[in-house]
Amino acid sequence: MFPLRRFTLSGWRDVDVPTSKPSYPHNGRPSRRYYKLFSLAAVQGQGDFDLMTSTTLLTRSRVLKRTALVSALGACLIAGTAYAQSTVGDIYGSAAATQTIQIQNLGSGATRTVTVGEDGRYRASSLPIGSYRINVQQNGQTVSSRDINVVAGQSAQVNFAAPAASDASAQALDTVTVSANALAAIDVASVESRTSFTADQLNSLPVPRNVVDVAALTPGTTKGDSRFGNLPSFGGASVAENSYYVNGFNVTNLYNNLSFSEVPFQAIQQLDVQTGGYGAQYGFSTGGVTSVITKRGTNEWKGGASWVYTPAWGREQQPTTYTKDGNLYRTYQKNNDNDNVYSAWLGGALVKDKLFFYGIFQSHRETETNYPGATSSAAAQRNTYSDPFYLIKMDWNINDSNILEWTGMNNTKHTTNRYYDSQIDADGKPFTDDYLGRRHVKTGGDINVFKYTSYLTDDLTLSAQWGKMKSKNSSDYVSADGTVTKYNGDINGANSGCPYVIDRRSSTLSGATAPVRSCYLDSTIDRFNGEDQRTAYRIDLDWKIGDHDLAGGFSREKWSSDAGQSYAGGALYYYRTNAAGQDYVSLYNYRTGGSVAVDQKSWYLQDNWQVSDKFLAYIGVRNDSFNNKNGAAENFVRQGNIWQPRLGFSWDLFGDSTTKIFGTAGRYSLPIAANVALRAATASYYTFQNFSYTGIDPVTGVPTLGAPLNSQAILNGENGSTPDPRSVATKDLKPYSQDEYILGFQHRITSDNDFLNDWVVGAKATYRKLNNAIDDTCDWRPFYAYGKSIGLDMDANGDQFTPPATMPGCFIYNPGSKVSVDVDLDGSGVLRNVTIPGKAFGEKAKRTYESVTLSAEKATDKWYVNASYTWSKNRGNTEGLVKSDNGQDDTGTTSAFDYPELMTGATGYLPNDRRHSFKIYGGYKITPEWSVGVNGLLESGRPTSCFGGGDETVGGIPGYNSEFFYCEGKISGRGRAKRLPWTWTLSPNVVYTPAYAKGLTMQLDLINAFNNDKPIAINEIGENGADQTYYGTTYRVPTYYQTPRYVRLMVQYDFSL
Repeated sequence: MFPLRRFTLSGWRDVDVPTSKPSYPHNGRPSRRYYKLFSLAAVQGQGDFDLMTSTTLLTRSRVLKRTALVSALGACLIAGTAYAQSTVGDIYGSAAATQTIQIQNLGSGATRTVTVGEDGRYRASSLPIGSYRINVQQNGQTVSSRDINVVAGQSAQVNFAAPAASDASAQALDTVTVSANALAAIDVASVESRTSFTADQLNSLPVPRNVVDVAALTPGTTKGDSRFGNLPSFGGASVAENSYYVNGFNVTNLYNNLSFSEVPFQAIQQLDVQTGGYGAQYGFSTGGVTSVITKRGTNEWKGGASWVYTPAWGREQQPTTYTKDGNLYRTYQKNNDNDNVYSAWLGGALVKDKLFFYGIFQSHRETETNYPGATSSAAAQRNTYSDPFYLIKMDWNINDSNILEWTGMNNTKHTTNRYYDSQIDADGKPFTDDYLGRRHVKTGGDINVFKYTSYLTDDLTLSAQWGKMKSKNSSDYVSADGTVTKYNGDINGANSGCPYVIDRRSSTLSGATAPVRSCYLDSTIDRFNGEDQRTAYRIDLDWKIGDHDLAGGFSREKWSSDAGQSYAGGALYYYRTNAAGQDYVSLYNYRTGGSVAVDQKSWYLQDNWQVSDKFLAYIGVRNDSFNNKNGAAENFVRQGNIWQPRLGFSWDLFGDSTTKIFGTAGRYSLPIAANVALRAATASYYTFQNFSYTGIDPVTGVPTLGAPLNSQAILNGENGSTPDPRSVATKDLKPYSQDEYILGFQHRITSDNDFLNDWVVGAKATYRKLNNAIDDTCDWRPFYAYGKSIGLDMDANGDQFTPPATMPGCFIYNPGSKVSVDVDLDGSGVLRNVTIPGKAFGEKAKRTYESVTLSAEKATDKWYVNASYTWSKNRGNTEGLVKSDNGQDDTGTTSAFDYPELMTGATGYLPNDRRHSFKIYGGYKITPEWSVGVNGLLESGRPTSCFGGGDETVGGIPGYNSEFFYCEGKISGRGRAKRLPWTWTLSPNVVYTPAYAKGLTMQLDLINAFNNDKPIAINEIGENGADQTYYGTTYRVPTYYQTPRYVRLMVQYDFSL
């Protein structure tokens, strides 16, 4: 779909021109500055590390397969099942067939008893995470006990030898503690790629305290374009192809898949990041998955408080940027940012062993000042962010076989932007002048999730979950004179306020002329009191039978979005210079509004088959159905019976868990985001026309229009009427789907050398291929030619580029596949079913990802390290659901594939391609009171392109500007310009837990200690459609840099009652 006009400036925020609909900020992000920040982490807990040494392991009479940071999905009969969004884990193992196993949760007191099978195996599934004591009972007496930590999505193995007859009644306590920062182990009951972080690790990692930056620590993950908030790209997918969960509930914003709801950071008990090999229970992702499991109360009342401070005085600034001809482009020297996060929490038993409470309140307040670029007409901003989050978790152990849970939270955010006229003094320093007004934005809301678990028998477990999420997305403006501006979503209503203005005249870019000033406060205004809502339920059944662990389930989700957006003041005035040196202005009108919805149904079946003691086979299948509705509550896309097979295996090569070969193969699909309906299937306006002008209002920036230079163009067919749903999407639309193949190897080194011993090394190869993409084509020419061929007058109500007013301007389809829609070809009002071959609309969507990851991990009682290297290639002609080339966040309807000419030269290395990536994090305990940590990243640069073209270049497509791979009279090609430079960061920290003050922790983090400031994004526009070139001014000028060095301080106090 034709994107809204934008011009990206370098710096903290894309303050000048957001692309079409800006993504709603995901809740909990501690900083709104769109820096790229790569860090890896020290792993240090409070007090002593909970580590099990190799000596301890080797002296055990029974070997324990220990859990690790990389953990399980396709689990075997004795390992049970583990899922991408799982909130529970399993305990399994072997004992004498005459014994019983009693499993007690040490926090809640809940107890389960399972019998040992005739084959000597036992298993307890769907256990809430926490510490457990496993008691082996013989003739009613405990003969052996062990302690183990259960981690969500993982299976812990505890094997017990049969006691000798002479001491069958003896109690031989043999306790082993395993935690997530224990010695790295190989989990042979795992086929997926997963990394888990515990609460202690998250607290001590020297990375920004949010899910996104922690996820970036995992191999094969990179940060996406800064204009999308630096969301993670997993395995070459776009940042809009991920899913995010809290306590098993999907909190992804399905409006555009570019935001999600976060919980207070201190409330996280475990964070799982899954990058591949998901089981059939999981869907709605072709990228990666992050899953948060929150803390819960125990029989012991515990509480605490923390203060995390990121001071303005501890921040460096990005470098001052100049255009190629030496003019000031942007200076950051007077920008500042001050950030405080206060948290307090308390949890315990309301009724011992039965009813538990955990609650946390987090107050986040951030203030910042941002100045726009020197050539920008945007205002300076003084921003305040206030995020009063809270979360409550209740757990009721009804009895030993039934558990009821409730998670309630509110993550409402309030953002206040105060705007000031921005000027540059003679020394090149920015300053503010008149106050222009303020904007208030409210996002986030309430989430309630209920979950019921019933252990029907030792071998049969039932779980059911229901949840509801409401999230506000509302904004209003108040000008300096007190005038209130709101947009109610009515596309036919009048828009008050100052219009949006961009000045890209040659004289402005060269610095010869001051940019046009305007009183607008922001480029666009969102619907006042807009709201997103998700209601979802699911039911799952797990049944162990013989060597098979069978599972199945059904889920349904309903999503609705009351949304809309308009240009500020209802219009955009874009000042330009043509090839002849004449200035002119382009007038854009843009308004959307409506209530759109998505209905999703899914079911799955899977079998974890223990073929032999050494070999596990995973077989699963998933079926999804998606139904998208427009603003008139009409179905415009139905996709049913989307089959997704999943296969996997894990081979314990020698039967001792020291060497593992594993692999997965599967198909994954995505639903169509709700935002597609707002512009493609719901009434909206988007028009464009060029004018000469005779003057400019010095206050509003509105020109005195002269003669029109072209007739008004209706872009995308957005003429204010609701398109007929039969004319919006091709009838045989295939789902957005991707195939993935993974083959991996892990080995634990055994050596007499203390340093070499117990390293776990691994290698993993991944291949992903996009099968079908979903985007839109706006090319009317094939329909025009077809109408001509059957003798219709195709010029009476349109032309080869313009369909009749009764038709939408774009059609949703699978690029490369045929388009079959009902269309009114000649404006007569008669709908005809027309099928056009796919080649008429251009090439098929292509995207592949190839990678090899090498990893090494080791932990001792003094230090821990995790290191990885990933070589990868991400190639194709589409990034995916969003487009980093122009920062377009119209998820699923970008300008790619709108016309074949736009895809000429589009195949190459994609924006998320990083050929080499080295990651390392670790920690070292100096004394019982002092610990240090470090994280580091070394990564090759992003490929870049040259964009130009438009009306007078490769295809003569009206309305498109700088969207073509065409510069200096030839096809420039995707990724063929010089790559950005390598970047590296090194971030140390120090943690002090004084012995004189039990429970007190003080921590200092220094992020990007060497203040590296390489560019991570540049202006890739070489010329525009009017042959105006930027090679000597702004082309390849940096727009975003690495995050400058900053200091973060944390003080935390934990107590027990």
